[in-house]
Amino acid sequence: MSWFQWSLLRPLAKGMVLVALGLGAGMTACRPPVEPGPARDGQAISALATGTLELWANGEAFLREGLVSKEGWALQFEHVYVTLADITAYQTDPPFDPQGEGELQAKALVSLTGPLTVDLVPERALLGSLEAPPGHYNALAWRLVPAAEGPAKGYSLWIEGRARPAEGEGEAIPFVLKFSPELAFVCGEYVGETRKGFVRAGQVADLEATFHFDHLFGNGSLPPKDDLNSAALGFASLVKLDPVDPVSLEQGLKAGSQPLEVDWGSLQEGSPRAQAVLQSLQSLGHVGEGHCRASSGGLGGTGSLP
Repeated sequence: MSWFQWSLLRPLAKGMVLVALGLGAGMTACRPPVEPGPARDGQAISALATGTLELWANGEAFLREGLVSKEGWALQFEHVYVTLADITAYQTDPPFDPQGEGELQAKALVSLTGPLTVDLVPERALLGSLEAPPGHYNALAWRLVPAAEGPAKGYSLWIEGRARPAEGEGEAIPFVLKFSPELAFVCGEYVGETRKGFVRAGQVADLEATFHFDHLFGNGSLPPKDDLNSAALGFASLVKLDPVDPVSLEQGLKAGSQPLEVDWGSLQEGSPRAQAVLQSLQSLGHVGEGHCRASSGGLGGTGSLP
């Protein structure tokens, strides 16, 4: 089924609950699943003893407390806006492996349509609460899409804060990093100190979309050759994204002479730098420490997801 055909089946109401039981066909990962018609006011699950599944977004302590990038920039965050759509929790059998090649096999699902924009800096953000049939929701998927309104309008990810050298002198300089690509994440079971997603009749369970920003900026507390730092872009590399004069821009940041603003739209589509940023953004999505399979809708954020 094409993306256009699938989109016609989505409910028009924001946050409507969708449930599918006993789905026999496989669902291709990183593609919105094929669903039956939308449930009306929960009628599809009215005959079941249901529980509640809360869906959350979490930027972790790195955003709330700040982090030191792999090159030694101390970053404090004021706002990190993400806009999520088609946030869907699944009961899968067999369990979905995002690092494998198998397709997601769903027995049941519940979904928030969105889009929903949240600020990850203050605390873990509640996306919505859904009535859900009992079972273990061991997979979670969502799309990162440009916001249609609000402070991050036009961008799927907006990072605002202040940067200063972690060592030595220098005033903190405000920065804004704005990204607009549309990304899809399909994730397996939540991994953490406590297992999540177990819905029981009359009780509340939760799942979360977790964003690991150390995968973007690196982590100065780890060795430079650590796998995470080797893969992360780092803050200095993001500063160099500005095509006008990247060298003087970085020098200006160090000198504290001007605010810094980097816009995804300034990148040359398909350039090695743009591809590197896109790959780094695809590593943001997790479920706790659990992994996700990511795909992109195009460099400009307007293409159809595969």
